[in-house]
Amino acid sequence: MKLLLDIGNSSVNWAIQDHDDFIRSGAFSYKKDHFVDDLQENIFLSETPSDVLVSNVAGEKVFNMLHSWVEKKWRRELWEASVTSNYKDLKNSYIDTQQMGVDRWLAMVACWEKYHTALCLVGCGTALTIDLINIEGQHLGGYIIPGIDLMQKALVSKTEQINVKISNQASLDYAKDTQTAINNGAFIAAVSMIDSVTNKFLKELQSEPKFIISGGMGELTKPLLNSPFEYEPNLVLSGLSIIYKSSL
Repeated sequence: MKLLLDIGNSSVNWAIQDHDDFIRSGAFSYKKDHFVDDLQENIFLSETPSDVLVSNVAGEKVFNMLHSWVEKKWRRELWEASVTSNYKDLKNSYIDTQQMGVDRWLAMVACWEKYHTALCLVGCGTALTIDLINIEGQHLGGYIIPGIDLMQKALVSKTEQINVKISNQASLDYAKDTQTAINNGAFIAAVSMIDSVTNKFLKELQSEPKFIISGGMGELTKPLLNSPFEYEPNLVLSGLSIIYKSSL
């Protein structure tokens, strides 16, 4: 039994894996100052895991706290995934691979392993990321902008006269109050970005790629998009499992 952890900038996705199956999974938000407490409150295991695998984009401090927690709780070492220049036929476009977030790479690995075709991958988390892969497995590059929630928080925190609660209601409608205008504005910015990139990719590719969306806001965003996206909630964890097995 393995414990897999996908640590983002504001949330953790986790899963228990038995052989090749995720038998239990969950997600929770965390604050860096209370990270260990949040782990304790949200992850319960009936037995000691044989391995603890992690994808981490939250920095060294969070990794060190996790490492100490795992070592103290189960006397296990962490296995941490990293970004490489290739995985089988999948080729990374980044010259300096360490500039790429490992979650993006693992999502690409998981999708390439499953589909082996041209891919448009969208991650809707704290950041909104888009990655494009051609049919030969060449990563063409991608985009990063603030995610839907972060767009709203940035506007509210930096604007003196806007004092509203952040909401995440999936809508592109004209708004008739400030709170709704901020919410819908963030969604239409994200959706317009994704639709613009997918249209560009389709023209260049001249064939239909596989469209995959993941991340905490992915399921809300999917129905608003023009292209036939499929939502996959545990993409990074799947990629983490694949990369771990390939390292043995």
